[in-house]
Amino acid sequence: MFRYGRRCSAPLLAAVIFAGCAGTPPSARLSSPSTLPVEVATPEQSTEDTNNGSDVDPGRDTAVTTATKPPELDRWPLTGVRDEGVGAWPALMVKIDNHDRARPQAGINSADVVFEEIVEGGLTRFAALYHSQQTELVGPIRSVRTSDFDLLRNLNRPLFANSGGNEAVLRLLQEIEYVDVSSNAAVGAYQRIQERPSPHNLFSDTESLRAVGASRGQGGSPPTMFVRHDGDDALTGSSDPVVGLNLDYGSTFVEYRWGQDNKWVRSQNGTLHLDSEGVAVAPDVVIVQVVSYGRSKADGRSPEAVLLGEGEALVFFNGTVTEGFWKRTEADEVTQYFDRGGQTIAIPPGRIWIALPRVGQVQIVK
Repeated sequence: MFRYGRRCSAPLLAAVIFAGCAGTPPSARLSSPSTLPVEVATPEQSTEDTNNGSDVDPGRDTAVTTATKPPELDRWPLTGVRDEGVGAWPALMVKIDNHDRARPQAGINSADVVFEEIVEGGLTRFAALYHSQQTELVGPIRSVRTSDFDLLRNLNRPLFANSGGNEAVLRLLQEIEYVDVSSNAAVGAYQRIQERPSPHNLFSDTESLRAVGASRGQGGSPPTMFVRHDGDDALTGSSDPVVGLNLDYGSTFVEYRWGQDNKWVRSQNGTLHLDSEGVAVAPDVVIVQVVSYGRSKADGRSPEAVLLGEGEALVFFNGTVTEGFWKRTEADEVTQYFDRGGQTIAIPPGRIWIALPRVGQVQIVK
């Protein structure tokens, strides 16, 4: 756990009124929450590219796990952490702002999995998945993008919290199987923090969002998303020791460095990334899933991540990187990660951040 002094927690908590929730998961836990750059891929593709090439033989015989596979009953399906109290409730996906004015975010360190996707102007936003833990404050919450659709489709009807979107996006979103817990569906579960500038000031909490979800329709338990290993288990593939990685999204520059408590400590635009409690963002595992971006079907100004197909992947854990590729053929399948030889990459239990950059935006730091 990293703590570098508390920031903003008192005014944030004071400004939000929390509702009681009979549908709250009974066992969900509250959480506290000189280098040599090496280019990973070829020069950056344009936003019009819609295919993600790979030098891996597409005919290779690789097993694909679908979202219909039940989770292991002794492990949380998103973190792989063993527990006697694993719950069967739905995953909750929350769209979280990542503009400089949105920081520090609340509740980001309680998420099991966080996807970082590119939006307009080279900025990024987070799609945070909550399942094994709750948080008393989460946000700032922002709007849905069409890149989110394939993040939702393989989660077995999750709850989805967002601040709405343009008319075309919301119309297309109706084709997705999910439970709507957005600010449009549940105004009372959201509050504006007056100390924050709009639109970076909309917050909620997981208990209230789950109460709304229980009243609007039953979601399903999420699938087991990753192949895990425990401690002494044999690892597949080869890995190389590294210091960290750099990601240049355009207007957002991110660094991860292997550091204290054996986690990947995140910095953004030259500043250590802290949550609203003053705790550093430092996941156990970082996955870089290199994708292409096309134009959104709902808004030509907005990039849309291509999440079906295959492409390059880097998996960082235990101070090492394993290079390989990702593959996802159907929308209801979970994404799988393979090493260069086509073997599934097994990763340790813990929280995962998944970066979705374009080709040419990644550097390994040795």
